[in-house]
Amino acid sequence: MNLYNELEKRAGKSLKTIIYPESDDPRVIKAVRFILRKRSAKVILIQKESSPEIRIKPDKNLIIIDQGFSSQFLNEYHLIKIKKKPDFKRSDSETEIMDPLIFSCMLLKNKYADGIIAGSVYSTSEVLRNAISIIGTAQGNKTVSSLFLFNFQSGSRFRERILAFADCGVIPSPDAVQLSDIATQTSANFKLLTGRKPKVAFLSFSTKGSAKDPSLEKILEAYYITKKRNPDLICEAELQFDAAFVPEVAERKNPDGIIKGDANVFIFPDLNSGNIAYKITERIGGANATGPVLQGLAKPVMDLSRGCSEKDIINMTAVLKNLIK
Repeated sequence: MNLYNELEKRAGKSLKTIIYPESDDPRVIKAVRFILRKRSAKVILIQKESSPEIRIKPDKNLIIIDQGFSSQFLNEYHLIKIKKKPDFKRSDSETEIMDPLIFSCMLLKNKYADGIIAGSVYSTSEVLRNAISIIGTAQGNKTVSSLFLFNFQSGSRFRERILAFADCGVIPSPDAVQLSDIATQTSANFKLLTGRKPKVAFLSFSTKGSAKDPSLEKILEAYYITKKRNPDLICEAELQFDAAFVPEVAERKNPDGIIKGDANVFIFPDLNSGNIAYKITERIGGANATGPVLQGLAKPVMDLSRGCSEKDIINMTAVLKNLIK
């Protein structure tokens, strides 16, 4: 299954407008050329005053906005800043609004676009900080997290499986409520992106009491909170990865479980384990990884890895289009 072809079909023919703030990055420009050639999205690029002219062929679906336009949002941006820091100087706002990422967040907030894809140059912390402070969280939501989406090459024995890992990019040490939020967000987005029923495994170093440690209490509490919130969600805790992923191991370690080695949404107990696992899955396991896909924001902002390729940017565009409401 080519997940990204399926995502393109699922997104429909209505072109979404996506901002790419990092127009100085050759990977972004190559990806944008492909996206415009395929007519898969409308694109906004930010022209920095200090940078050479963006070298890209004119297109009816391409808008290049000069940073000078950012002054239109100065008053609004300054109000956002002084709500959190009353002594914030206007001169600082004038400087910050010229940053392409901040400017892009203001464009999105003011409905000039449907989403943002950044992170090839900006760090995850920069993307998150500005998205949360400027765009804000979704109504009724307090937790911003991320998922990575994986599919495998056609020659892999896992080629029919599509997986989601969370959280691999945002919350270092989530508490039980946050872990439940992460599971709820990820399972909903997994179904939206793949059309498949989520089967959620809360991961641990033990399976169903095979080891005892106070750290396991958080995982079990998160599971109980999640089941109370979403009684129909297929989920189970606590499971080692092999018991959640390999049917033969599940039969031995968890014979009475509802997860039969067929989990597709994996919830990690902390950022250390999640981030390490996703990089191993991508680099050694040979999986195609897309993410971090940010969750819980009022409007969609996607965070690339700084090690991303042109193809990763194109794939993330397909993901984003399916998350735009």
